[in-house]
Amino acid sequence: MGWPYHFVDLNSAEKALRREALDKYAFYAQLSAVLPLGVVLLYRVAAWAAKPRQDSYSTIPNSPVLKSQRLASSGLSSRIRRVKWWLGEDFSSTNSILGQRDEWVIGFIWMAWLLLLSVVGTGQDYLHFTKRLGLVAASQFPIQYLLSLKSLNPYAYVFRSSHEHINRYHRVLGRVIYALLASHVGLYLNFFVQAGVFSRRMQHPVVVAGVIAFTLLNLLFSTALRPLRALSYRLFFITHLVVAVAAPVILCKHAPPARIFMGESLLIFIADLVSRKLDTVASQATLESIPGTSLVKITASIPHSKVNRFRLHPGAHVYLNIPAAARKSIDPKSAAHLLFEFLFNPFTVASVDNTDVTLITRQRSGPMTKALASFAGTEPLTSNPETTKIPLSLEGPYGVSTRFPQLASGDFDRILLVAGGIGATFTVPIYRAITGENPSARVQMVWAARAAGDATWAVTNNGKSLLEDDNVQIFLTGGVLNGTGGDGNGSGAESREGMEMGSMQRDRRRGRVVEHNRRRPDLKKVVDGVFGHGAEERVAVLVCGPEGMAKELRGAVGPWVRRGRVVWWHKEGFGF
Repeated sequence: MGWPYHFVDLNSAEKALRREALDKYAFYAQLSAVLPLGVVLLYRVAAWAAKPRQDSYSTIPNSPVLKSQRLASSGLSSRIRRVKWWLGEDFSSTNSILGQRDEWVIGFIWMAWLLLLSVVGTGQDYLHFTKRLGLVAASQFPIQYLLSLKSLNPYAYVFRSSHEHINRYHRVLGRVIYALLASHVGLYLNFFVQAGVFSRRMQHPVVVAGVIAFTLLNLLFSTALRPLRALSYRLFFITHLVVAVAAPVILCKHAPPARIFMGESLLIFIADLVSRKLDTVASQATLESIPGTSLVKITASIPHSKVNRFRLHPGAHVYLNIPAAARKSIDPKSAAHLLFEFLFNPFTVASVDNTDVTLITRQRSGPMTKALASFAGTEPLTSNPETTKIPLSLEGPYGVSTRFPQLASGDFDRILLVAGGIGATFTVPIYRAITGENPSARVQMVWAARAAGDATWAVTNNGKSLLEDDNVQIFLTGGVLNGTGGDGNGSGAESREGMEMGSMQRDRRRGRVVEHNRRRPDLKKVVDGVFGHGAEERVAVLVCGPEGMAKELRGAVGPWVRRGRVVWWHKEGFGF
């Protein structure tokens, strides 16, 4: 079967009909991306309307009816759970993770759908097909902007997710849009060459605008690749921001029919900026280093009106920015000063009280954590090592924890929390919230910390150390505990991340922490212990830590899912 398209000459009436078809199918493409939101909302309304009738009959606890409902190890529900688990697995090639399987499945389906909309009704008109590819891609720009929103993301709201999770599909749609636009550009360049007008057309303002816009999109796509993004996230972020504003403006010049879509994109972008600005508070914060570690504790004041938002959603995070008022030592004309205007780093809220939120961060090589460590007096160049009030900007709270199921009120029979390093800032607040709301909840927490000092900030609801909680196991990745529970040299312990992990238990007879089992924590054994109590038990598993830890834990949970167990899984992280 040969190439079906060729160049055709159209009269004015035929061009008008082609214009109508282009606009119609571009509208269909955009509408089809919004339609799932309406479908899910209608389903929720129907489920809510049917709920009273379902609740009119309550089964007797431990009755055969209730057991048959919960023993779902076979049948349709079990198969659905296995499929969902399979879709959530990583897709990798040559030891590189290329996203999750659901991203690829949805990406291929959406690409096929948009290609179908780009082909239907084009006949043999080469230029119709070429223009359709470009306009269908343009129709997805507003959807792409919606998927990237932090504050006003309708997809996160309707699907009860977070902007971090939805952002995965932002990347998928970005690749689809790029593929369509690349095809559009390639076909048009071929037309210019075949028609013998390449040199003349490449000087036309409309074409020049298209070339500039596509060059910007190539720059954005290149910096968004995982290796380059990991090499310089700041370059990726700044490029993303500049192109997000510039590309729609330039495309308005290139393709007037796409102006409606570009206008929608810019309005969405501006609305999100305004919403985030309104949700940002200027805080006075106290920063102090945690002795023997590279950790910095940030205690930031928040308005009373926002306290409940943080308290109701343990495990949420904020985006922190260092305003100009805190950067007086940096030349306002320098690139470093300008760089901080683009730095909004996410930090999980470790604890909340009546007036403050507490953040725990580890100093790394980036400018943000180095600046925070300097404020805390951990840098040798700091003239005043004592803690002082530092102005900081906090935006949030954000995170999927605002959409979590009821972990403490009976949705699950057992809960397993696993943390690695600073990831405990996510699991510790959740652990405290669960045990505070339901002291009898069967919840277990496993935490792998670098050194004993790294765990000193974490306390239970009654103010005691987590080391005194029998349901919490803490493993060390470096250093040796002494009789008082310290680790001697915190910086030395951090440099030996490859050392075996040691588990800490409380020796109540001597009232101190001792070390035993110098081995890595056996996550498979932990998981098997949690799942081994009853086939009908529903289990929630939450993890926040290094990618390797999350992968190992998921590998241990997977066999239980394939046996039909009811499992709710959540992996917390930024950039997973």
